[in-house]
Amino acid sequence: MMIKRILVLIIMLVSFSVSAQYDDWSTGEIYLKDGTTLKGLVRFPYIQNDMPFSGKEKLRYKTERNKPSKKIAAKDIDKVLLSIRYSKKVKGKRIKKERDAIFISISRNKKNSKFGFAELVIDGQVKLVRRAVFNKSGHRMENLTETLFVKGDDMAIPFNYVELKSFKKRAKAYFEDCPELVYKIENETFKRKDLVKIAAFYNSNCF
Repeated sequence: MMIKRILVLIIMLVSFSVSAQYDDWSTGEIYLKDGTTLKGLVRFPYIQNDMPFSGKEKLRYKTERNKPSKKIAAKDIDKVLLSIRYSKKVKGKRIKKERDAIFISISRNKKNSKFGFAELVIDGQVKLVRRAVFNKSGHRMENLTETLFVKGDDMAIPFNYVELKSFKKRAKAYFEDCPELVYKIENETFKRKDLVKIAAFYNSNCF
């Protein structure tokens, strides 16, 4: 019961503020792959999911609000600890809130030559991460949440979009190293909507 409550809380927190890091500068710590740590203000780029350059993402960093910023590529970053501000409606009133988050660098192609950022939701042998992307629909920009699985240094694979056909087939292939999980996917104990549960089950039972 406690695990179920924790999973629900994770889903709620991420769904309320997965894109909040794009709206303003946030206080954070950047851990670079060369061992350097930078403290200051961080802002992530707006990513349009059909743009070819979106696989080489850079965040902006500055020490203080009135200081100039510089860009740092995702490929050079290990993780970013971030304090995210967001708003939430409570009884008709919009309340400002804040939460801590971890963003990691993820591979965006099989050659591991393009990288992006995603928020870490579940850590383990398989990571579940989420990121906000913006999809152009006519003259409007839609805010979408992309949910992906990551194994080791492999390319991050999205699994949440309805337009991704054959979820069961793709999921069974991705988790073929865990027959017990494959069985649960096959008999639909776990479905597309259960990505958090799938990651949690894999990390608890499949290694």
